[in-house]
Order: sequence, then C-alpha cells, then structure tokens
Amino acid sequence: MPRLPLVLFDIDGTLLRAGEPVHARSVAVACKEVFGVDAELGQVSHAGRTDRWILQALLALYGIPPEESEPRLPEAFAAMEAYVAAQLPPSLAERVLPGVRETLAALAERDLALGLVTGNLRGIAEAKLSKAGVWGPFAAEGGGIGGYGDVSSERADLVRAALVMAEQALGRPVPAASAVIVGDTPHDIDCGRACAARTVGVATGRFTAAQLRDAGADFVLDDLTDQAPLLRFLLDGRATGG
Repeated sequence: MPRLPLVLFDIDGTLLRAGEPVHARSVAVACKEVFGVDAELGQVSHAGRTDRWILQALLALYGIPPEESEPRLPEAFAAMEAYVAAQLPPSLAERVLPGVRETLAALAERDLALGLVTGNLRGIAEAKLSKAGVWGPFAAEGGGIGGYGDVSSERADLVRAALVMAEQALGRPVPAASAVIVGDTPHDIDCGRACAARTVGVATGRFTAAQLRDAGADFVLDDLTDQAPLLRFLLDGRATGG
C-alpha cells in the first residue's frame, strides 16, 4: 500500500517544459469544429488555468458565454483529446524538465502515493506523459490518481477530485492535509491553500522562486535536480534547502 503524503504534480512547467504547440492548437480546433469559431488562443492568459476555463474564456470573447458553451463541452473536450492523440510527436522526451525522472523514481522508491492536479484534460495528460516516458509512476494507482482540466474552471476543485480518486484507489481516507501540491504557478499554490494541502513551488515555469514564495508556497525550489530537499519536506515536513 503506497504511503502518504499524496504528492500531486502539475504537468506543464513542472514536469514538462510548457508550451506544447499541439495542445494549444487543440483548443483552436475544438472552437472551430464544435462552435464554428476561428479563435486565437493568445487572447487569454492560460498559465495555471484549466482546459475548461481556457476554452470557455476564449469562447466568451467570441460571443458564446459559458451558459451556452457548457452543454457542448464534452464534445469539445473529445475533439481536443483526439487532436492531441493524433498530432503529438512520437517522443516528448526533450520536454521533460531537469531532475523530473530522478524525482519520480525517488518518490516511487519510497512508495509514496503519486498523482496529478493539472489543467490538462485526462486524455491529454496521459498522452503527453506517455510520449515523454514519465506516465508510469502515475498509472500505478488504479490507472492514475488525478484532478483534470475537464472537472472545473476552478483549480481547487481539481484537488478535491484528486482526493476522492485517491481514496478510491488507495482504499482509505486521504485528507487534504496529507496531500502536497507541486506546481510552477501561483494558481497551483492557491488551489492547494484553498483545500488546506501543503504546497511546493518549483520555479521552472514563468514565475520566479520569489513570486512563488509571495504566493504563499510552503516550500520553494529552483528546480527538481536535487531530490534531497523535496524528500525532506515531504517526509519530515522540514522546509530546508529551498
């Protein structure tokens, strides 16, 4: 039985270098195929946002408010996932950020429970991490514990969804206080704090270590190349070395 804490990772900017163009294009494809809108993704700020939020915010700019887009979102999500599955290159190994493979191996070696809290749709998350060669550690617990970008526009709801899935997969209660959110944006920090989970900011995305500290992260790392400080924080609660 995997040990707590439950470590919930963001993907883009945390595990993988952000900016995968196929994912971005899938939003425009869904807007066109499902809603007949020629949308430009650059019109909305999407760092740390969920795919649901990005899609609905973008459509609203083109005159389709959330109450109108909501009924067709499952169709749009399916179009996005199908496009990404078809268009991702055979390997995304070059997008894996430094230290990620070693960090996941170190956590798995200590039998910690792993999962995801990501704005990516479930199918897109699995496709990216599979192509990058780092899906395995997350697939171990019942096919992948996670809160994904179809769940809500609010990232905190993704944490709650991941906790429910974790309880089902692990067969025991998983309180928020036993979860740790690892991400690269203030949105990752905010969602953890909103659910009373601990938070680790990793300055491998658009935000600096200072900005992540200012956002209220419990612990901040420049990157994941040294696993020892993160392990101390996860297992002992000691925020040293970061």
